[in-house]
Amino acid sequence: MTGRIRQQKGIIMNQPKQSHDTQRRHDTRRRQPRERPRPRMRLAGILDEAVRNLATGTSHACGMALTLAFLLLLCAGADLMAVTKIQREADAFVAAGGSTTVITYTGRIDGTACDRLASLDGVIAAGATRASQTKLTFAALPSTGVPMYEATPGAIGVFRNSTANAREARSTTVSDMNGVWLSGEAAAPLAARAGSRLALRDERTLDVAGVYEWPDDGRQSGYSYAAVTPVPAGYGGLFDQCWVKSWPVPENIESLLRVTTVGDATGTQERPMVSQLNTSLGRTFDAAAMYRGRLTTWAPIVAGVVALIAGFVSVWRRRLELASALHCGVPKPAMVVQILVETAAWAIAATLMSVAEFTWTWLENTRTDAAVLTTALLRVPAAGYAGVMTGALIGALLIRERHLFRYFKTR
Repeated sequence: MTGRIRQQKGIIMNQPKQSHDTQRRHDTRRRQPRERPRPRMRLAGILDEAVRNLATGTSHACGMALTLAFLLLLCAGADLMAVTKIQREADAFVAAGGSTTVITYTGRIDGTACDRLASLDGVIAAGATRASQTKLTFAALPSTGVPMYEATPGAIGVFRNSTANAREARSTTVSDMNGVWLSGEAAAPLAARAGSRLALRDERTLDVAGVYEWPDDGRQSGYSYAAVTPVPAGYGGLFDQCWVKSWPVPENIESLLRVTTVGDATGTQERPMVSQLNTSLGRTFDAAAMYRGRLTTWAPIVAGVVALIAGFVSVWRRRLELASALHCGVPKPAMVVQILVETAAWAIAATLMSVAEFTWTWLENTRTDAAVLTTALLRVPAAGYAGVMTGALIGALLIRERHLFRYFKTR
């Protein structure tokens, strides 16, 4: 009896213990907080919010676009002016005859070989010349004779473009060979121009194919008052000089010119002499070195750094607004994407406004030069766009929800 009572007591004492443990497990489950789902925002909602901010002026897109456009125009314009200055100096060097090399070897220049040099890269025009024993005497000026020179078709290109830069040079046409080319000084008293027909003292007539300019700027003076008659490269034997107008001037220009000579110079007293047509602007003009060493070569870096600061400021000035959005449950990635969309909108507008400046390069240059210039100048808007987007991204990433009250105090 006593054992039964003890057994029942044990059962009764153990029952509350088991019930108490079970209750504790239930309480523990109830106390565990449920995981809150992370807030999400659809792309359509992000874009809609960005468009609304752009339309209402919340993002200050208009002012920021004008600021960035002014920066890009300033940097690109400065670089364009520096490049244009170098280009004009190079054109003046070419037009003055600084890039024209002449080899003189009387009666020993192969005209055909000289004309073939025009097929080389960088050569604008090449041709041979020789002095004529006769002079032209016009009926209007019977007491004055004009010295005559004979020139191959390639040399006519040199005379025709005697004051033209490398961008304006063109090849010889058929009409350039139909008549005589008069210098400006010889044509002025006769009022002659291209297409004129002049009477000679012996009652013959002479057609004028064109008038070339030969200013007194340091170049050889023998052609300032002269008449140049086009002749075939193989007509009448050898020539006295071979002229090569090139840009940029090949490093082996002297070797190329010596290929046009005929005969052995060891048995004669005269030697072939290579000279520059005009040395008044210097012996050489290294446009490539000037281009690489220009001060505005840092323009893309300057534009990129300043644009980065502008992009950061455009976001940081809205830190209270953006931190409040984060506090209201807007996800941080959604806020960053929204900022980048808004920034990209006014940055693209500013880039397009700055690119409009490059239309001037296409109006003032040949297609090849304009393409090269545009490629070089596009680095400025590209750096500016990359900089402003980077600055906006950094600003958006630095904004924290926990700093909301600090932003409020320092607003």
